[in-house]
Amino acid sequence: MAKVPALHDGERTSSGGAEEPVGRSGVSVRPLRGRTEQTELIGRAFERAQNSRRCVQGWISGPAGIGKSRLLAEARRAASARGFTVIHLEGDEFSPALPMTSLFHALARSLDADRRPSPRRGAREVRDEQRDDRHFHAASLSLLEAQLKKAPLLLTCDEGRSPVPLLAATLHPLMSRLRNSPVVWLTARRTVQEDEPALPGGPDVWPQSPTEALRLPLGPLCDSAVSQLFADCADGRPDAELSTLLGLAQGNPRLLVAVIGQLLEQGDVCVQGGTARLSGAPAGTGPRAGTSASGRAPRWFSALMEDRLATVSPQARLLMEVAAVLGPACLPEDIAEMLGEPVGALVPRFREAVVAGMVKCGTETVTFRHELMRQVLMEDMPGVVRGALHRQALGILLARGHSPTSVAPHLIHGAHRGDPAMAGLLRQAAEESVTNAPQTAADLALRGLELVRPVVDAAHEPLTVIAVEACVRSGTLPTAVTLARDALTRPAGPEITARLRYWLSTALLLLGRTTDCLEVAGELLAQPGVPAHLRQKAVLNQLSAWSAHDGHQVARHAEQALAADGGRGDGSGDGDGDGDEGLDIQAGVTTALAVLRWREGKLNEALALCQDAVALADRGSAFEWHTHPRLVSAMMLAHTGRFSEAEAALGTTPDPVEFVSADVPRLVHARLRLADGRLDEAEREATAGLAVAEESGVCVFMPLAWQLLATVASHRGELARAGDYARRLRKALPDDRGQVCAAAGAWIEAQIALASGSEPDLKNALEELWSNEPGRGALLIEEPGFAPWLVRVLLATRHPSQAAEVSAAAERLARANPGITVVFAAAEHARGLIEGDADALEEAVAGHRDAWARASAAEDLGALLLETSRARAVRSLESALTLYGQLGAEGDTARVRRRLRAVGIRRRHWSHSPEPQTGLRSLTRTELTVAEHVVQGLTNRQVADRMFLSPHTIAFHMRQIFRKLQVHSRLELARCIQGIGPEGMSPPGTGG
Repeated sequence: MAKVPALHDGERTSSGGAEEPVGRSGVSVRPLRGRTEQTELIGRAFERAQNSRRCVQGWISGPAGIGKSRLLAEARRAASARGFTVIHLEGDEFSPALPMTSLFHALARSLDADRRPSPRRGAREVRDEQRDDRHFHAASLSLLEAQLKKAPLLLTCDEGRSPVPLLAATLHPLMSRLRNSPVVWLTARRTVQEDEPALPGGPDVWPQSPTEALRLPLGPLCDSAVSQLFADCADGRPDAELSTLLGLAQGNPRLLVAVIGQLLEQGDVCVQGGTARLSGAPAGTGPRAGTSASGRAPRWFSALMEDRLATVSPQARLLMEVAAVLGPACLPEDIAEMLGEPVGALVPRFREAVVAGMVKCGTETVTFRHELMRQVLMEDMPGVVRGALHRQALGILLARGHSPTSVAPHLIHGAHRGDPAMAGLLRQAAEESVTNAPQTAADLALRGLELVRPVVDAAHEPLTVIAVEACVRSGTLPTAVTLARDALTRPAGPEITARLRYWLSTALLLLGRTTDCLEVAGELLAQPGVPAHLRQKAVLNQLSAWSAHDGHQVARHAEQALAADGGRGDGSGDGDGDGDEGLDIQAGVTTALAVLRWREGKLNEALALCQDAVALADRGSAFEWHTHPRLVSAMMLAHTGRFSEAEAALGTTPDPVEFVSADVPRLVHARLRLADGRLDEAEREATAGLAVAEESGVCVFMPLAWQLLATVASHRGELARAGDYARRLRKALPDDRGQVCAAAGAWIEAQIALASGSEPDLKNALEELWSNEPGRGALLIEEPGFAPWLVRVLLATRHPSQAAEVSAAAERLARANPGITVVFAAAEHARGLIEGDADALEEAVAGHRDAWARASAAEDLGALLLETSRARAVRSLESALTLYGQLGAEGDTARVRRRLRAVGIRRRHWSHSPEPQTGLRSLTRTELTVAEHVVQGLTNRQVADRMFLSPHTIAFHMRQIFRKLQVHSRLELARCIQGIGPEGMSPPGTGG
């Protein structure tokens, strides 16, 4: 991408021309935004000069960077198109002592068409050559008058940084003489006061001027123009949040172009569906959108803030810094008390901060327009000063009766050694917030541990327990494990030890370390004097861990747990785990049994048990917070094609608090979007879910996200990315669930091998699938397209007995689960392939709820009917073509298109996008796939065979790729693609 000017460069570019936006492809974008009125008036001036042969003078004024030079450049372009002679003078090439000499040389350069223009000559050279300017006056007039008989003249003068209007003053007599000539004279002049407001009512006519005169003051760009300017540079309009941040540029085009360039250069913005958003995890799933990986405000925004803060008074900046310490929203009287002044005395500073675009005053509180603005102010303060201000705020707010929880940020950032009361306040605030705001509780408890010492300070043990619990709930699992392991090496009371072991076993369970979880939970259950609620919670952890190893153990211990519970299914337990009298855990046990039945292929029974668990939970029966019955039910409903019920189940889950309740719904939504064929949305949800899982280290959720993303990539033909996720799946989990992950990875790799034409890789992947019976069985349950795909491939590779065995397994699953349409559709699809039964395949097309499975069934039906019913075959194939096209499955679409071509049906298979025209984002999905294959060293014919296209079509795509990427060889193409990397290969609209 082309470099943009630095934030404080001059208004013109290095070439002396007007600044222009820079697009992603590095090509200048021409549209002039937000100056429609000015360009129309300049156009009218051209018409007056041409029609009435009257001289028109115009003054373009405004602060630095407002676009004066850009408007002059647009005027010159428009004048040239109208047939004007165009002369341009820059302030740095103009000699005020010899004005006619400067004009003569500029005019001579413009009119000399028979030889190449001579280089510009500075004022010193002209002065050395000509000591007297007078004889140039007559020569200039003669030259001008001769030219004006042929064509009208546009003379533009850019005074640049000149403190006085040199050009206008020295050339004014000449313009007076030419007042009855077709001349338009435009001068760009920087205003002395950069905050000088534009006059209302538009340009003013100056009647005292000897010529017709226009004044064209340029003000800030309106919001719509800013949005258009951003779209020119970034291929998408900014969303509301990004528009708020761009508002700090105060509509200054130069500053906006520089900021947008830095945004794109640093990868801080992504474009999806024509809308640009700040990069970063969605709210509630990680760092704030727009923050860097270090948690600090991005450099582009810090520079923009500093530029804006330089325009406010020190008093207003101090007010905003105090407000930043107080929080995102604060009371004016709190700010006044911090500053030691009455509120009334601060009114001018409040008004200045509002005008600067950084804060807004509501009816009760003062709030920052965006959290990043507050963050920059906080980061710019010395740490010791910031801590002192937090302590001052803490004292004021506690004196007013605020609870420790409500002043948590001040406790975290203001606490320091030597204050014994601080540790107690931190503990109290952490205890109060651990269930409702676990991340805040973790910050409070960890800060408290920094202030106290083990064994010596009594507050250390309870703070450690709270810190471990808060870290588990908020997803900082490795930290929780380290803290708990370390604390268990020191002597502690039985309840402290039991709580540490319970939360340690939970962390290990979520990390996928189920063997370690069982060991720690067993130690807890063997410990004497453990409160009843902790014993029962440990049993629930054991059930979850055993379900990954031994289903028989799950059933046996579930029955024991229910018997020990004494039939307390009336909701008499309190459900919060705080009492010693025990609690009803039927909801948790029933959820564990539902998962077991699901893995056994008893889907109807599993769904019924999930409904029972939800009902028990609604009546107060306890369950583990990381295994909510509604979330388990939603996932099962999604796999069985009951999408609306799954959405409803997600809609009734509690608001996300812990990371699990925020992450699992994203993965369920991704599964629903994938089944519906909305790949972009599925990818977005799965990526967000994966980001949370990776940040917290929750291994049990990562495989589902990887499988979803691998499937999306495979459908799109992005084989390298699909292969990367498949490799991760193979090494996902060490327990029995690892077999399911390995089977999913082998299935993805088999699809890749089939698409790439690699017979050895396909053979290896199929052998691994066949040897992994538990994993294969899980795929039959959860992936409706797996059984038909495997049958089709086994038949094609001459393994009919194995294909029949897979079909039989699918039929047994369907018979065991009557009423589940997707299982029946998969069985009919597999049987239709085995027996060549068109009716069975039609049943599959009607029954499949998954878009890809339905498309493949339509393709199989069309292929089967080609020999017996051409019309029905074509209809089925065209239906498959449409479905694959909606999915963006380029390889599948190309294969069906080839089948249609074989029977004389041709369909256009490329589309033209109006924007962008060049650069990687301008490539279509097909072109990206072609480029990826070529970079791997394949010839055009090999690429054609792999993509089911003709070599002629591949050659066409290669020409398009070379043109769009501005490369001239395959080597340059390889360097270009490899320099970008696979994460930058996303085509427009995919969030890449």
